[in-house]
Amino acid sequence: MWRQIQKMNLPNKLTLARIAIIPALLGCLLSENVWGHYAALLVFISAAITDYWDGKIARERNLVTNFGRIMDPLADKLLMASAFICFVQMNLATAWMVVLIIGREFAITGLRVLAAVQGQVITASVSGKHKTISQIVAVILILTVNAVVSSLQTWLPPWETTLASLGGVGKVLVLFVQYAPYWAMFVVAILSLYSGIEYLYKNREFFREPGA
Repeated sequence: MWRQIQKMNLPNKLTLARIAIIPALLGCLLSENVWGHYAALLVFISAAITDYWDGKIARERNLVTNFGRIMDPLADKLLMASAFICFVQMNLATAWMVVLIIGREFAITGLRVLAAVQGQVITASVSGKHKTISQIVAVILILTVNAVVSSLQTWLPPWETTLASLGGVGKVLVLFVQYAPYWAMFVVAILSLYSGIEYLYKNREFFREPGA
């Protein structure tokens, strides 16, 4: 197996690396250590960078493969789903949002498989790209907030009082820390719902039986 990995092109290696670091993300994020929370932020940013570069390199060097077409989006979905599920356990996101987001991914993946069976390819839409960007931004925001709060709880508890002591700015920061994760996830959930409905409606012909 190791020899097969060595023979892979660089974009596919980056895709596998993104999948391989998911356990590290989970371990760091769910740890009780403040440095683990900062490490989780760095791990996710590193994964997001590999996502950008594997696609860019594959297109520019004409290294697009069937393996990459399948595994690259799968790696993205596994990475995002892992982070979102952890957020629910950490009370940083509500379950209904995560169920909606992940459910959308299952539905669109099924649609793409259905299209592939019929010899067609469904390309990414503008709304789908916006959804992906919103997910990356939301995860980075939530991981940053979580790391900062973890730091304040460790070194300057209680963190709400510490920030509030800064005056008006501090009170604004308290509100931001308390509500930013929820609203970031809310935006992702709404964009996921919208793009999912758009995909399904625009490609509804794939659900029809042949000759119907």
